[in-house]
Amino acid sequence: MQKTSRTTIRKINGDCLTPIVLFNRLQGTQKFLLESATKHETAGRYSFIGANPRKTYSGKGNALQEISDVTYSHHGDLIQSLKQMMPRISQHTKYPFMGGAIGYIRENEVLFQVYDTVIIFDHMTDELAIVHTNIEIEQQTPNLDELIEQLTNGTTNENHHAAFVDYRKFRIEQRAAYLYYVEFADHTLIGSSTHSVINVKDSVITTTLPTVREWTQDEQLPPSAHSIDALAEAAKSVPAMLGYIGFNGQIDFTAEG
Repeated sequence: MQKTSRTTIRKINGDCLTPIVLFNRLQGTQKFLLESATKHETAGRYSFIGANPRKTYSGKGNALQEISDVTYSHHGDLIQSLKQMMPRISQHTKYPFMGGAIGYIRENEVLFQVYDTVIIFDHMTDELAIVHTNIEIEQQTPNLDELIEQLTNGTTNENHHAAFVDYRKFRIEQRAAYLYYVEFADHTLIGSSTHSVINVKDSVITTTLPTVREWTQDEQLPPSAHSIDALAEAAKSVPAMLGYIGFNGQIDFTAEG
C-alpha cells in the first residue's frame, strides 16, 4: 500500500481480470470506463473504471451548479467557474489519471462528475491499482480491502445496463485509440475517437489545435495558467469534447463522437 496525507493506493495482481469484468463487478451507479483498443501503446496502456461520483458540476449558459449533499450555484464563464471549483491535490505517480472530474464540454454546456476512487488496470503489467483521494481533509478513507474483494471475487453482473451491452459490441467494432462509456444521472454516453484533442501533463501541452499552440510558451503552460485554461482555449475550436481533469491538473480530452 502507498499512502500520502490525501491519497491511498493499493496494488494487486490482476492477470485473471479484464476491464470488462471489473466494470461488471463494481457496484454502484453513474459508472464509467475509459479505455483503448490499441493496448500496450502510450495512449492505451491504462484502463480507468469508477462509480459513485462524490459530486457533479452541471452548467448551461452562465450558471454552473456544484451538486453534492447540498447544491451551490456559480455565475460567470462556465469553464472558469469549473476551474475555481475543481479540487486541486498534488499527486506524483506514473498514472495519468488518479481521480478527478470526468465529463464533457459543449457549446454553452458542461457536465462533469468527480470521482474520488478510481480503479486503474495496467495492460503492460496486468497490475490493478485502486486509488482513493480524500477531497476534503477530514474525509475518511473507505475500506479498500472490501472493494478489492468485490472486484476479484464478486458477482459479475452481465446485464448491468442495456447501454453497456451495446458498448461491448461497439468497442469490438470500433477498435479505436479512445473508447469511453460514461453514465450520467439521466443519460449515458458511448463513443470513440482516433486521437486526443488536447493533453496536458506536467505543464506540457500536446495538441494539434493552432489556437492552443499559439497561446502556449514553447508547448508549455504560461506561468500563470492552469491546464483548464488550455482546455478553455481548445473549446473555442472544438464544439464538443469529452475527457478528464485530474486532481493534479492533468487533462486529456478527445472530440466527442
